[in-house]
Amino acid sequence: MKAREVHDFLNSLWGDIFKLNEELRGELSGRGFTVEDVEAVFGAYLFIDGKWEPMKYPHPAFEVRPQIEVGATPEAYYFVVAVPKDRVGENFLGLFLEIFPRSFIYGSEEFLTDLYNWRRDGRLPPTEVLDRILGSREAVLQFEANFGSAEMLRRGLLRLITLGNRFGIFEM
Repeated sequence: MKAREVHDFLNSLWGDIFKLNEELRGELSGRGFTVEDVEAVFGAYLFIDGKWEPMKYPHPAFEVRPQIEVGATPEAYYFVVAVPKDRVGENFLGLFLEIFPRSFIYGSEEFLTDLYNWRRDGRLPPTEVLDRILGSREAVLQFEANFGSAEMLRRGLLRLITLGNRFGIFEM
């Protein structure tokens, strides 16, 4: 990869997230959510070649309070929402997996151990994923969805908010 390609790619990624951040400030301000500033986030991981690899470089992300992170890595545009284990039911889980087929579910403590990984698990029945969740020691789960563009991420985030409000997952 040439320096120009890396430069253009990173500028596009960061530019998309800054733009999305501004759009969401307007869209979510009256809905009980607070959109924080974009930050350079360190300590993330990418799922590459069948395993989680550490990113030693920053990526753009921001918080949508109370419990969502929105950002972009070289792999995808994404959101991650923290969901208390006692609020994860079969109906919420089934709809989440249906609406967001490119998703990961992992714990807050043991975040490198997937309870669901779309790349590795394919389409598992929600009951099997729920059994994994309920059998874990985690009190809070991370539900991550990946998207191919910032616009798809924006639409996905709005669907997540509708789904989360329906099942009461935003009441930490």
